[in-house]
Amino acid sequence: DFKKQYGLGAVNSINWARIMLQITYYFYTYYKLCPTCDSTVSFSVPTGNFGDILAGYYAKRMGLPVKHLIVATNSNDILDRFFKTGDYDKHPVAQTCSPSMDIGISSN
Repeated sequence: DFKKQYGLGAVNSINWARIMLQITYYFYTYYKLCPTCDSTVSFSVPTGNFGDILAGYYAKRMGLPVKHLIVATNSNDILDRFFKTGDYDKHPVAQTCSPSMDIGISSN
């Protein structure tokens, strides 16, 4: 099989290199908004998958004073539904003006 022969593997939006780069966005934004480092911030992240909000979680764990991480979603609400109810079942995908959020099941 081609994949085995050439040692290929798939990489989706969650890989450590990408997460580490996304973590820097949170720190950069914080220091731009709060140059005196004297307050907390909340981030609202439009997401269909989980990579960017995961980077925010790690930034918070690294000490960034984050008050809230908000998962913003559209009618294809797999992550919101999962966090609120534990339901991770695939639902039909509705086409919206936000194609990166138009997924039935998060691949991450």
